[in-house]
Amino acid sequence: MRKMVLFAIIIGLLLAAGCTTAPVNNTLPGTVSTNTAPTSGTMGIPVTLVTIVPGTVLPMNAEVALGSKQKPFNVSIESIEVDEQTEPGKHTISIYVGAKNTGTDLVKLVWFSRLTDVNGKTYGGIGISHAGSGARTRNISPNWTEMARDYVVVNSDEGFATLAKGAVLDVYFIEFKPEDSSLKPDYHTAWVINPSVIR
Repeated sequence: MRKMVLFAIIIGLLLAAGCTTAPVNNTLPGTVSTNTAPTSGTMGIPVTLVTIVPGTVLPMNAEVALGSKQKPFNVSIESIEVDEQTEPGKHTISIYVGAKNTGTDLVKLVWFSRLTDVNGKTYGGIGISHAGSGARTRNISPNWTEMARDYVVVNSDEGFATLAKGAVLDVYFIEFKPEDSSLKPDYHTAWVINPSVIR
């Protein structure tokens, strides 16, 4: 009886704390901590603002707060599309990410996308996606969102079919600095790509 009362008290304390941490996917590691109510992306995709826990993979609808105190911004996946095939066995996957400036200064970003399939094989990455140049935004004004296209090329039908079973999208964000050509990312986040999104 004493154990049941103690268990009930612990459950009550956890519920009162209001902390929600949920597994993203049974086959992919990661947790996400929700810290605001669900919002809506620029294209009407429902998103949830999250705080990144190091080493985690977030669900596709997660909107992530990044940036510095001077230049904060939120990012989310807007859409993933497969371009029409132009060569046999060559598949181009377009990845649209939206970046919303939540601060008071202009924000300009470059980012590189990398897809990892269920077997751990990767496509794209820093200095590779978008033919090496990555996605680039213009200056984003405060309270404005800009969407930019990055793309990853998969040069085999087999690799493309494996990605269609589910993948992880890593995006490496770099704050654009005219005097700095470094490809060292300032921020990184990863999302689970649900099966059949890539098809």
